[in-house]
Amino acid sequence: MGLGSAVDEVEALWKRAGLDELHIIWNLAADYGADGEAPEGTPRGIVQLSYLLRVYNSAMGGGLGFAVEVNEIFRLKRAMDAMRYFGLTELAELVADLIEHDLDGDYAESRHDDLECLLGPQDEALTTAFRVKAAERPADFGLA
Repeated sequence: MGLGSAVDEVEALWKRAGLDELHIIWNLAADYGADGEAPEGTPRGIVQLSYLLRVYNSAMGGGLGFAVEVNEIFRLKRAMDAMRYFGLTELAELVADLIEHDLDGDYAESRHDDLECLLGPQDEALTTAFRVKAAERPADFGLA
């Protein structure tokens, strides 16, 4: 079974589970983020979301200190650019600040409350930014 058919099979399973297209896109991007790269030809918005989710999921799993420890600087910079793509400027500035402080884990951990404040309850800022961008630029997410 090739990668394409495996992805199709997973998407079919998610649809049977009642997930809408945006949930499926989110899950694919999270998988690509965990893998470190999206397959060639993946729509731009999904790639950007994968960059953002890689760092976000690292931070949610172990804190900002952990996120800067396990993600190379190029991944943090890609996530920062992705945050700007989604209009999450203050979040991008937070990542820029972490980079400016030489990715110091203790400093990063001291900013974790700032991250939670920027994301809002249930991380609604991130979810909302994704849904707004998908509505504004559906082709970027393979929806057009």
